[in-house]
Amino acid sequence: MDANLVGKTIQGRYYIVKQLGRGGVGVTFLAQDQQCFDSQCVVKQLKPKSDNPKTLEIARRLFNREAEIMNRLGYCDRIPRLLAYFEDHKDFFLVQELIEGHDLSQEIVSGKPWSEEKTIILLKDILEVLLVVQQHSVIHRDLKPSNLMRRTKDNKIVLIDFGSVKQVSTQVIDTAGQIKQTVAVGTKSYMPMEQMMGRPGFHSDIYAVGIIAIQALTGVTPKQFTFNQNGEIIWRNKLNKKVNYQPRFLNILDKMVRYRFQERYTSAGVVLSDLEQLDAEQNNNKETIVISNQNPPVTKSQQPQGRSNINLTTKIISKQSETANIQQPQLVNHPAYLSSNHNEFLSVNRSESQTKSKSGLKSKVVAAVFVGVGLLAALGTWLHGNNRTVEPEIELSLYENPSQGFRVNYPEVWSKQNRDDFFATGVVFFSPLEDDSDRFKERVSVLVENLSSEMSLAQYTDESIAEIKRLSDPKVGAAQSIILGQSEARQVVYHGEENGNRVQRMQTWSVKNKQAYVITYTAKPDSYDSYLPTVEKMIESFETISN
Repeated sequence: MDANLVGKTIQGRYYIVKQLGRGGVGVTFLAQDQQCFDSQCVVKQLKPKSDNPKTLEIARRLFNREAEIMNRLGYCDRIPRLLAYFEDHKDFFLVQELIEGHDLSQEIVSGKPWSEEKTIILLKDILEVLLVVQQHSVIHRDLKPSNLMRRTKDNKIVLIDFGSVKQVSTQVIDTAGQIKQTVAVGTKSYMPMEQMMGRPGFHSDIYAVGIIAIQALTGVTPKQFTFNQNGEIIWRNKLNKKVNYQPRFLNILDKMVRYRFQERYTSAGVVLSDLEQLDAEQNNNKETIVISNQNPPVTKSQQPQGRSNINLTTKIISKQSETANIQQPQLVNHPAYLSSNHNEFLSVNRSESQTKSKSGLKSKVVAAVFVGVGLLAALGTWLHGNNRTVEPEIELSLYENPSQGFRVNYPEVWSKQNRDDFFATGVVFFSPLEDDSDRFKERVSVLVENLSSEMSLAQYTDESIAEIKRLSDPKVGAAQSIILGQSEARQVVYHGEENGNRVQRMQTWSVKNKQAYVITYTAKPDSYDSYLPTVEKMIESFETISN
């Protein structure tokens, strides 16, 4: 069919008003639906590279599959609804809802950097709709400013022009009718290496969103960025040197655009979680003016430093007492509580006694020392009189993944998010936030990695340890032998960094039938032991099933 359809009616229904855009694989038109009150819509014409019967057969199958996916996604009001799809004269057509507004290429302009706050708002807006896409196991493949619409009626970001559909038009078929190669779909400046090689995943879309955010924050087009010897993008030197940016936000952007997808965020939900923690920290760090009739105003930064540990103590107490009915004397004797509160007690007393006499100060310090000695003695008695800590009673639910061949129990109060990308498939469980001061969701991921060739447990362990040493903890020790799902497995505990925060991880893995089953527990060091009993129960419950 002639690509110039303006002024024609197709399917006896859609009158083509004008051309909206043209790309390498198709043309987009504004149309009127003559069977629906002449309402306006968008018609996209997609043309396969060849009219070979085998090519058309494969293109038809892919087109129908992608149309079904888009139909499901259309129930999200941040994605245009699919109104119809059909084939006509060996061309394929999609009819979609018209979004009134403008694309972000009109807002993100070279030489006009955005503020950090505005960039964070944009980032969240894009990630919210991308999260819906990923929950349906869909990869967009072509995220860029021109494919993000600012809807006029509510200023929301709407995601358009799914690159996944373009796969229909980029198949290269050999003489036997088999797909020989899939041309990389996307725009080069926003594409990571694995996508250029034709192997995109959720992490590929994360990369594109990160580039868009960096472009907005710096006012520099992606083509102007350079790369270091490790393939990492160099962009921080383009920031406004007169602006104080949040280091953790810059770290989040860095992680979004890592060269190796294994080091990148795995899903939009995880990025959003880190941005929420960033917001909580920002609110907690705002300056608070204390009004006094006798003293000059005092900012939060001038308050006694000893008080900074209060949130930590509160979090430790709440995470143990909420799920277990532990009485106050037991909390006082808990090692974590003792180590934080003893120092807190001394610092607060030093601060409060500054206006008192030296003798009063001395008596309080002496009293504090006696209290500390008494607590240590009580701790010794507690350690000898109790062979185990009190474990909270937590209701567990069954999670089953027949397609990947495993099941595992997890806490009912934890949220879960499926993961399915090029690197691994499985599920990630997140702990709930305990209170307003809690900004980190402890998590346990259960993933299945498809191995390219037969690999023994020893070989996989050697590679995993080497990767951990290179990327996270050079001091990691040897892996311990355990049983995972009735199979021999290995387990290692190590430390690392996540968005500027120290984290502690425990990773357990086994290998079976060219697949690696990997369970990773991630927590802040001060919360690691509190959740460990629950995580151990999850690991004990893991088992493989026939798929």
